[in-house]
Amino acid sequence: MSNTDVQALQQLKDAALWFIVISLLVDIGIVKSVAGIAAIVSLILLFVLGIPKLRQALQTFSNGGKDVGLGFTGLRILPIGIIIEFIGALIAVLGLIFGLASPFNLRGLILFIIVGGAIGVIGDILVFIAFLLIGIALYNIGKFYNSDLLKIGGIIEIIPVISFIGWILVYVSVDEIVRRLTGGVMPYPQGQIGGYGQPSPTVPSQPFVNVYQIGIGEMRPNGVASFVLYSSGNVNIVTATLEGTTYTSNTIAPISLNPGNNNVIVVFNPLSGMIPGNNYNVILTLSNGQSIRVMVTYKV
Repeated sequence: MSNTDVQALQQLKDAALWFIVISLLVDIGIVKSVAGIAAIVSLILLFVLGIPKLRQALQTFSNGGKDVGLGFTGLRILPIGIIIEFIGALIAVLGLIFGLASPFNLRGLILFIIVGGAIGVIGDILVFIAFLLIGIALYNIGKFYNSDLLKIGGIIEIIPVISFIGWILVYVSVDEIVRRLTGGVMPYPQGQIGGYGQPSPTVPSQPFVNVYQIGIGEMRPNGVASFVLYSSGNVNIVTATLEGTTYTSNTIAPISLNPGNNNVIVVFNPLSGMIPGNNYNVILTLSNGQSIRVMVTYKV
C-alpha cells in the first residue's frame, strides 16, 4: 500500500464521519417535529463538508488508479436531485398557501400539489441514483482492498433511513484496511511483520531503507507475481511468501532493489485454490531484516 492509498483512505474516513452526521440529521427530521431545522443543517453540512470531502477522497483514489468514476457521477447528480426536490416541495407548499387563501380555487390547489409532488419524486429518484453510484464506487474500493466491511457499507448507504449504518461501516473499515495492509506502506520494526508480531530475521547492523509498493501487482496461475516497489536505497530481497499459504520463493528478479522504482518478479510454484479477481498479500523479507507486505491481484 502506497502513501497515496493511506491518504485516500483517511480522507474517506473523514468524509464518512460527516455523512454519518448528515444521515442521522435527516432521520431525526423524519420522526421529530424539528424536521425543518434538521433539514437545513443537514443540507448545509452536505454541501459545505460532505460532498467536498468525499470528492477529495475519490480524487485521491482516482490519482492512485482506483475505479471510482461512478462516484464522481453520483456526486454531480446529488446536488441536482436535492435542488429538484426543493423546487417540488416549494411548488406544493405555494399551492397549499394559495389554496388556503382562495378556498374556492380547488382545481388550482390540486394542480400545484400534483405538479410539486411529481417534481419532488423526480428529485427523489435522482438522489437515490446518486447514492447508488456512490455506493458502487465504495463497493469497488472495498473490493480492491478486499474489505467486506467497506463493500457492505457501500451497499447499505444506498438504503434510506439506515444509510447512516452504511457510513459507520465505511468509517470503521478504513482502520481495518490500514491496519491489515499497512505493511505495504512502511516497514515495521525489525522482528515484526506489518504489526502482526510474526518473527522475521534481523540484521541490526544494516541501515533502515524505506520500501513500499507502487499501485497493485498481479499474479498468474503459473506462480509468477509482478509488482513495482519504491526503495529509498540499496537493499536485497531474500525471500517471498504468499501470506496464508505454504508458497515460498527465493526466485526473485531483481534480487537487489535500487533507489527509485523497481519492477519486481517473484516466481512461486504453480498455484491452486486461488480465486480470480481476489487480492492476495506477498510478504517480502529484506536483507536488512525488514519485512514488507505487497498486494497482488490473481488473474487467469
